[in-house]
Amino acid sequence: MYPHFIGIGAQKAGTTWLSRNLQMHPGIWMPSVKEVHYFDEKIEDPKNPVSRLFGRASGKRDRDRRWRRQVRRRAGRHLKNFSRRDFLWDLKYYAGTPGDAWYASLFEPGRGRTVGEITPAYSTLGPDAVAHVHALAPEAKIVLMMRNPIERAWSQAAMRFDKAGESAADAAGTERLRRLFERQGFRSRTDYLRALDTWSAYYPEDRIFVGFLEDVHFFPEELLGRVYDFLGVDASFKPPGLTRKVHTRSVGRVPAAPMSYLAASYGDEASRLAERFGGYASFWLHCARHLPKDPPPEATMPYPLWESSLWQEWAETGGRATLQSAPLAL
Repeated sequence: MYPHFIGIGAQKAGTTWLSRNLQMHPGIWMPSVKEVHYFDEKIEDPKNPVSRLFGRASGKRDRDRRWRRQVRRRAGRHLKNFSRRDFLWDLKYYAGTPGDAWYASLFEPGRGRTVGEITPAYSTLGPDAVAHVHALAPEAKIVLMMRNPIERAWSQAAMRFDKAGESAADAAGTERLRRLFERQGFRSRTDYLRALDTWSAYYPEDRIFVGFLEDVHFFPEELLGRVYDFLGVDASFKPPGLTRKVHTRSVGRVPAAPMSYLAASYGDEASRLAERFGGYASFWLHCARHLPKDPPPEATMPYPLWESSLWQEWAETGGRATLQSAPLAL
């Protein structure tokens, strides 16, 4: 069976929080591996099992290193608390031959419930790949979480430094950070409108839900209720630990200089998002316009940006936190 819903991103925009709270719902089943990565990675894997597994075990790509980290972590869990069902699923996922039938089989344990997956990299898929998704799951519902582009790019950089075992991103040199910010992988993951255009060419707007990270902060219960309702499950369910934050890297203060650089870099995107969505996106545009012109006098500034004086300035122009996450058709 193919998934009833697919979370397509964006990376560093609340997808881990969303995944955790969806998995807790009794009417929803999701793989224990949050990011299946079929349509962006595994679909291209070699069909020869020896070549595929050797490449994963010895490869130097990010996806190979991720595979090895996951296998070690899952093996440790099986040693501590063995489950035959979970072990067989892991064996299929990590050692099986990827293909459409393989992908469908990953969701069989959830038969009778609403099943889905979240892989943030799917937001970067091109038309041919999305057409393939639609051919397999034409009735699927799509969820895209969005975040202030300035913050999203910084958070991705912080995660990259963290996973590489290097010093924190806020200690990196300005030029190194700028080169990182301009990589295609950073730009494409923040191009929300391109992602929406690509996916809405195959899925109608009433089957695409757009969420905002600000709602995770200000209205977590209401946001989750809307997502549950969108997916057709009991919207009154309240998972425990709903307001608990996840992956809170670089929370508190961040270097002001790279934030000002990112603000200038994402001005055009912020303008288009504000025109399309208003609300929180108009705050993103306020940040993009004011940070480069009037950078903070201190070396660091509050983070996330709704904790900074920029939020108060925006509020004084009429902006306010209002639950905004909803299907595109609304």
